[in-house]
Amino acid sequence: MDGWNYLFILLYALTAIGEMCLYREWKAKLSTQALAHFMHPSEVFKTTSIGLTVLFFSLSITGCIVFFRVYSRKVAFKNLQTIEPNSFVKSFSYLIAAATFSAISIRGGLQQIPIQDSDAFFCTLPVVNDATVNPLWNMMDNIADYAKNSRENPYKYFEITKANEIVKDLYKTDTDTTISFLKTTRPNIVFIIMEGWSAYGIKSFGGDDFAPFMDSLSRQGIRFTKLYPAGYVSDQGIPAVLSGFPCAPHICIINQSSKSAKLPCINQDLKKEGYQSGFLFGGDLNYGNIKSYIYNKKFDVVKEEIDMNSRLIRGKLGIQDSDMEKEYLQLLNAAKPPFVYAWFTLSTHMPYDFPGEKKQLTAFENEYVNGISYADKAFQHFFNEAKKQSWYKNTLFVIVSDHSHGCQKQFSVYDPEYHRIPLVFFGDVIDATFRGKEITSVFSQVDITKTILKQMKLDEEAKQYVWGKNMFNPGTKPFAFYCSNSGAGFVSDQGYIGYQQNVKNLIFNSFNDNNHLSDSLTSKAHAFQQVVFEDYRLK
Repeated sequence: MDGWNYLFILLYALTAIGEMCLYREWKAKLSTQALAHFMHPSEVFKTTSIGLTVLFFSLSITGCIVFFRVYSRKVAFKNLQTIEPNSFVKSFSYLIAAATFSAISIRGGLQQIPIQDSDAFFCTLPVVNDATVNPLWNMMDNIADYAKNSRENPYKYFEITKANEIVKDLYKTDTDTTISFLKTTRPNIVFIIMEGWSAYGIKSFGGDDFAPFMDSLSRQGIRFTKLYPAGYVSDQGIPAVLSGFPCAPHICIINQSSKSAKLPCINQDLKKEGYQSGFLFGGDLNYGNIKSYIYNKKFDVVKEEIDMNSRLIRGKLGIQDSDMEKEYLQLLNAAKPPFVYAWFTLSTHMPYDFPGEKKQLTAFENEYVNGISYADKAFQHFFNEAKKQSWYKNTLFVIVSDHSHGCQKQFSVYDPEYHRIPLVFFGDVIDATFRGKEITSVFSQVDITKTILKQMKLDEEAKQYVWGKNMFNPGTKPFAFYCSNSGAGFVSDQGYIGYQQNVKNLIFNSFNDNNHLSDSLTSKAHAFQQVVFEDYRLK
C-alpha cells in the first residue's frame, strides 16, 4: 500500500509543478491536449528555456523529497497501530464506514450534484480560479472528459438543430459575389505563418513599433487589423489557416490523423490547377502531430530541421528564422511556377535562444518581444532578396500568425485583444487601388483560404471550406470565434464577449448593461462551439 501512495505523491508533484511551469506560456491548467505533446518529450523540453527546465526538475525533486519524508514519518502504514476487531461484524462495519466516508468525500458531500471544478471558482480572475482547482484531480477529470467527449458532445447549449440554425444564419449572405483585388487569377501563393505573433508587436496594427519592417510592408499591402485566430496553439492554427477548420477548447483535429485526413487543404485544391506545393519548418514537425497533417495533405516538398544542412546553427527548438528565410528562398527558386508554399517560423517561440543581443524593450514579455524584432529583420532580408527573383511579380504573399501570445500589454487570455493577430496580403499581383488598404471588419483565420480561392474564381473548391467566409463579399457578416484552453470568445463589428467554461458570468463584455446584445453574442458563441465540436466528433 505504501508503494502506491509514494507513486501517487510522485504523480501529484509532477502534475502540480508541471502545471505551474506551463501556465506562464499557455495561461491554462494541464489538460489532455498538453499531454498529447509529451508523445514527443524531447520536443517539449526543446521549447522551454534552460531556466524553466531546471526549475521544473529542481522543484519536482525537492517536492518529492519533502512529501516522501513527511509521509514516511507521519502517515505510512508501518507507523499505524494494527486494529484487531473482536468480530467479523465489527470488522465489516469498519470497512463499510471507510468506504462510505471515501465515497462521500470524493463526490464532495451529500448534495444532489457532485463537485466540479466550477465549485472552486469564486471570482472573475481566471488565474485565481485556476489556482483553486486541485491539479491532479483536474488532470484526471480532463482525461475522463476527453474519453467521454469522443462519444458525446460536451457542449449542449441548444438542441443541435437550433444550434445549426444559429450558425447557418452567421454565414447567410444575400449574394455570392466577390470584389477582386488580384490582377491575375493564377498567382503563386507564398504563406509565411508566423509563430505566435500578437498584433501588438506591429505599429500599423495598433501595437508598439517592435517590427518596423512588417509595419512598412503591411502599409503597402492589404492589412486586416481585426483578425482573430481559431485557437491558442500551432497545431490548431496551421489547419485553421490552410484548411479553414476552427476549434474548441482542448481539441486539435490534427492530433487525430484519421480526422485531419478528411479536411480540405489549399495545396490539394490548387494541385488540380497545376500548382506545386511545399511546407518548410526549421524545427521537428512531429511536435503537435503537424507532420501527419502535412503528409496527409500531400504537399510535394516537405522540409524540416532534420533535412537542413548540419552546418546551420541550431537552437533548442530548431534553426532560427534568419537562416530559414534563406532556405525558404532557395526552395521557392527551385519550385516550378505556379506554386503554393508555406513557411512556419519559430524564433518567437520559447526558449527564445536566437543569436544576438536582447535589448530591454519592455518590462513584460521582453524576450518574446525581442523575438519579434529578430524575426522582423529576417523577413526584411527575405523580401529584399525575393524582389530580385523572376517569380516575385506574380506572387501573392500571405503573412499571418498561427495564434497570439501574451505581450507587453498584459491582456487576460479571455480578452479578445489578447488573441488579435496580424494578417497581410502583399505583392505586385494586388491591384494598385487596394495597396495600403486597412480592413477593419472582424474576420477569422479560418476565412483566409476560402477568400483566396474565391479571388482565383475557384468557386467549387471554395465551397469545401464550410467554416470560412469570403472576406471580399460585401454581404459577409463580420465575426470571429476564438477559443483558449478553458474558455472562448466571440467578436463582431458590434462588440465582443469572452468567457471561461463553467463560469456563469462573462469575464469580458463590451456591451456593459445591454443584456440583449451580450446575450445574443453569447448564444452565437455557444452555438458555434457546439456545432464545431459536433463536426469534429463526427469526422
